[in-house]
Amino acid sequence: MTTSTSVRARFLGAGQITFDKATLGPVADGHVRVRVDVCALCGSDKRLLQSGSPVVPGHEIAGTVVDVGAGVTTPTGTRGIVYIPVYCGTCRRCVAGRTNQCLNLRELIGWQRDGGFAEHVDVPARCLLPVPDDVPLTTAVLGLDTVGTAAHALRLWQRIQPDGVDRALVIGAGPLGLGVISVAGAFGITAVEAYDPHDGRLATAVELGARAAADLESENQYDLVVEVSGAAAAREAAQRVVAPGGAVIALGESNAPYTMPATPRWRRTDCFTVRSFYFPTDEVAANWDLLRAHGVALRDRLTVPLTLDALPDAFARFVAGDYLKPCIVSEDAR
Repeated sequence: MTTSTSVRARFLGAGQITFDKATLGPVADGHVRVRVDVCALCGSDKRLLQSGSPVVPGHEIAGTVVDVGAGVTTPTGTRGIVYIPVYCGTCRRCVAGRTNQCLNLRELIGWQRDGGFAEHVDVPARCLLPVPDDVPLTTAVLGLDTVGTAAHALRLWQRIQPDGVDRALVIGAGPLGLGVISVAGAFGITAVEAYDPHDGRLATAVELGARAAADLESENQYDLVVEVSGAAAAREAAQRVVAPGGAVIALGESNAPYTMPATPRWRRTDCFTVRSFYFPTDEVAANWDLLRAHGVALRDRLTVPLTLDALPDAFARFVAGDYLKPCIVSEDAR
């Protein structure tokens, strides 16, 4: 392959983003080079925006294979989404299909190795999940965090409450919370309430079928609470409003420790706390079905297509709450 160049974003910390141009050499053995057609911004990226990153951030990636390394059978032209855990493929969890539980997991794409806020990204071939022909890449990218993570959390929940629930609450109506609301009905959850301090996000939750929660102070209200914001106040509210016998799903990301209140009421509350991380590859086929049913409605309500050079402004407006899910979209995907 003749080497080419690729523009990449660099996060310097304190909200500063710059760009450089890298020369691309040969693709490493076992890897594919992906032209980044879509890379969505995620709330967790805000941490790297402030701290800075030694690698190119961006972990919600959809794109097209343009080159491959030795030993790879994936053809160029393959459309795919990038699975961010660089799983080993050989441990007992991976062999069982539970790749999100890889016992040798050390790297996440966009966190410990270069991600998708660039024109190209090289990833292990096993981390490229082919996208069905009937699913546009602008929708497929929601199969990662927005729908994939949401659906996996609800599949975990079904194991502990197989008979369903009467009332469910989603705290935090960002993209992941809205993903939970969108697919909840597919898991038998028919009555969903939502809370978010941002009026626009809450309005979107209502558009997607939730009812605005009226009371986050009274105890013992909900059989299921999905906490998606990661904020201390939201975590405290989740543990306050969950009913005995209920479940709290902790999806929200934060650098702050997750704590449980040392109160008599909490000590006497018999309930489940579930921490969910991403989704395994053996759920991907079922997730495509969810996207076929809900993906376009989510995409049209959540995403704003932008160009890579607009990334600094996209993050500024994302942090300010003006955008729900800005996406860097190449001309090829528009």
